[in-house]
Amino acid sequence: MAAAQEVLAAGSAEPAAGPDRQQPLFITTWSCPYAQRTWIALNAKGIQYSKVFVDLTNKPEWFFQHNEYGRVPTLVWKEGGDTKSMYESLICNEFINDLPGPSLLPADPTQRAHARLIIDQFGAKFGGAFGRVMFSASAEDAAPAAEDLSAALAWLEGQASSSGPFILGAEFSLVDAALAPFYIRLQLLEKLGLYTVPDGLPKLSAWGEALMGHPAVAGSIVPPDPSQPYIDQLLANYKEFIAKRKAAAK
Repeated sequence: MAAAQEVLAAGSAEPAAGPDRQQPLFITTWSCPYAQRTWIALNAKGIQYSKVFVDLTNKPEWFFQHNEYGRVPTLVWKEGGDTKSMYESLICNEFINDLPGPSLLPADPTQRAHARLIIDQFGAKFGGAFGRVMFSASAEDAAPAAEDLSAALAWLEGQASSSGPFILGAEFSLVDAALAPFYIRLQLLEKLGLYTVPDGLPKLSAWGEALMGHPAVAGSIVPPDPSQPYIDQLLANYKEFIAKRKAAAK
């Protein structure tokens, strides 16, 4: 794992935009799964990007010039003398895929549409259930949402290619880039004692191993302390977030 970089906050100097759209500045954090989607896509596409980490609890003023919402991921580059920006992870990933180079989607229109459908439907099935489990007080409280989460994983198992190891088959795709950060974070639920991935998902099990061994995914795993496990640091980050949320609610 590469060493983490300085985190830019309010009052920081604005970094230079990327020189063109094929060499964008990537504004991100180390822990956001949505930003990690685009980080993975940049790596998989072979884009020559630069990156900066921002503090989402104390955002730099210049950040809002490029993204009015101050969210990650955001891409910034120069084009025709103007500064351009792009944000929202799935839109960024489609933009990245449209740049020169091998496509991360199938050539066949039907297969491309199906790939996008998997991304959309898995997000709809998985996202809400994951959040409900994540913020449950106990495994008992999490049980109803855990059933929905297991159903989402069973659905994805049914969609995954039988030839693997990736969701669409032998080649890594935008589907893998979009889903990988959330599948990785299932380990958080296990560490919290709130959920265990059920048995009987052989394609997803092989997919998980292939994801962690893929350089596009490995290159997006940059925790603050490279000497400590990534998942442990995500867990500590989550616990800090919960503690702050509880303190703010008092």
